Amino acid sequence: MKYGIISEIGRRFHMEDAYFLDMNFNNKGWVFGGIYDGHGGDFAALYTSWHLHRYFLDAILSGSEPDKAFKTSYKMISDELRDQDSGTTAVNFFIRDGIIHTANAGDARAVVIGEDYHIQLTEDHRLDNPSERERIEKAGGVISYPYTVKGYRGLMPTRSIGDEYFRSVGIIPCPSTSSYEISSDDMMLIAGCDGLFDVMENHELAGFVKKYRDMDLLINELKKEVLINRMGGDNLTVIIIDFENE
Repeated sequence: MKYGIISEIGRRFHMEDAYFLDMNFNNKGWVFGGIYDGHGGDFAALYTSWHLHRYFLDAILSGSEPDKAFKTSYKMISDELRDQDSGTTAVNFFIRDGIIHTANAGDARAVVIGEDYHIQLTEDHRLDNPSERERIEKAGGVISYPYTVKGYRGLMPTRSIGDEYFRSVGIIPCPSTSSYEISSDDMMLIAGCDGLFDVMENHELAGFVKKYRDMDLLINELKKEVLINRMGGDNLTVIIIDFENE
């Protein structure tokens, strides 16, 4: 499969995103990718990008199914970040035997795009998600939309890796997971942080894919659209997997 990566600081003063991609994961032809959008500094995102795939692979080789392996590895990383005053959202995908297994905590997202359709594989964990808002309220979290507030600090995603300070008000590292069988009509898998999806809807992204089929052109035009035309103010990290170039 052909792939492309965008990793741009954008209009921020600091780069707090990190990513990982292995197109021959464990030397078995598997694909593993992840995007980590940090806050409170870049440590949590970088640490997760260095280690999460290793914990995931250990779980897979020990016989765990992908959904359990994701949940195990997210918790392990989050526990290891307990003494760090930072956190990160995450979106991951694992492709094996024609199946895309995904996990996410926070508002990073993965979308499959076909010729005349798009399918979001992940769930956004923010307060505009009614079930997430209800869960935070039941945990005793104080909401000042769009933030969950504790003391003088607020956090927008309702799930994240790290962020130990916010655990008592319902911010959890447990990811949502899904599995999707790749079809012959699927064109691309696109995973991105909120720097992409805060300024571009899924259907707009699908339109870009159909308009710019060449990977290099797609990457250049997508960066221009998000960071210049739409004046995106966040870091921008995107991984694109092209199924039509297998």
